[in-house]
Amino acid sequence: MTDISIATPRSGAVTLPRLLVWLAALVLLPYGLALSQGLEIRNVYTELVTALSVAGLAAMLLQFVLAGRIGWFVRRAGLDQSMLLHRKAGQWIAALFVLHPFLIVLPRFIVAPQLAASDIWLTFTAPETATGVYAMALMAVLVLTSVFKDRLPMSYEAWRLSHGVGFAVVAVLATLHAITNGRHGVYNHWYDAMWIALCAAAVASLLDTYLWHPYRRARRPFRVAAVERASARDTLLTIEKDGDFPFDFRAGQFAWINTSGHAGNLTEHPLSIASTPRDLPRLSFVVRNLGDYTSDLARLAPGQRVYLDRPFGDFTLENAASQDIVLIAGGVGIGPILGLLRALRDQGCTRRVRLIYGSRNPEDVVARDEIAAAEAQMADFKATLVLENAGDSAERGLIDRMVLSRKLDADQIAKAAFYVCGPPQMTRLVVRTLKSLGVPRRHIRFEQLAF
Repeated sequence: MTDISIATPRSGAVTLPRLLVWLAALVLLPYGLALSQGLEIRNVYTELVTALSVAGLAAMLLQFVLAGRIGWFVRRAGLDQSMLLHRKAGQWIAALFVLHPFLIVLPRFIVAPQLAASDIWLTFTAPETATGVYAMALMAVLVLTSVFKDRLPMSYEAWRLSHGVGFAVVAVLATLHAITNGRHGVYNHWYDAMWIALCAAAVASLLDTYLWHPYRRARRPFRVAAVERASARDTLLTIEKDGDFPFDFRAGQFAWINTSGHAGNLTEHPLSIASTPRDLPRLSFVVRNLGDYTSDLARLAPGQRVYLDRPFGDFTLENAASQDIVLIAGGVGIGPILGLLRALRDQGCTRRVRLIYGSRNPEDVVARDEIAAAEAQMADFKATLVLENAGDSAERGLIDRMVLSRKLDADQIAKAAFYVCGPPQMTRLVVRTLKSLGVPRRHIRFEQLAF
């Protein structure tokens, strides 16, 4: 399990609806080019299958861009939104790949059902369709391993490498199938060249992730400055730049961190930054020991070299230019929330700021003294601690409708910007409760602690 999700919608430089429109246009563009060739439209069903096939291949190649951490694309779309779409679209694309041969022979079931079985058999066994069959089978395997990766006896690094290389093979096979069997490409070689160019660009984006990113990280190393206990279950990891190079971020963002000692190692995980840009050249992360790679982070030694991939995410204060702010954290979700709170404090924020922080036990609370001090330092800040096993003056229970109803007034519900971060179940419950209380959906930003 990782420390940060890639699932914060509606807060990127490009809104999610607009991003969907642009991606849909890119997916449909190859079919539009196919129609521009002036080929005869045989019938509505045939054209529908053709459109789905062309759009499916285009969408599959576009998946490499969505998951590739390509700088110009991430800055405009937001890694949060692109990865959300990558996961959602992957299953639909796989279903389309599997259905593709059956859609082609479906009319035979109506016209001559006695021949349908033999047609399906020929579709799967004919030499000329082998590339498509291999691509379909491998696609199904890769998507299933993605859906059930947490249950497989496979490390995250092995899954990630097999996922990337496997889909590169799918892209090549599917492209070969399109240019050797596709109806439009048979008549126009430039159309085949287009697919080859798009496939090459997709594979190049993978090489960018596996080769160029490590090279860039190697030129911008960090080192461990301190590893301290933040609570009974959490560690505060502080790193600092090991050299003179540009690095900047916004409070609330996260970075992929590689602690293997080698910039090219695939062992990297996303962690929320709990510090602010004012703390540079140091950055800090609140890490909960969950028994996986997070337990190794607590054993890092000062001076050990680590590598970061540039900061990502839109869980930032730029999304609430003049609004009052409500920060809601659950467990280790206090990490990015602390980053936001510290940034507001450093800015001398005069807006009304409220923090609702839920944890299991009193000893699991992170930065309690700092949060208490902020109440005296900031113009209008109040914090509420909610503990499942309350042992002091904190609220007892969970951050549920009852707690939120008591702590939020009508003006906050209507106008404040809400930032929610915590485990998936907690985040979903809080977001759903806020909406039911009347908080406008566009005022809610959230991150879930899962990937």
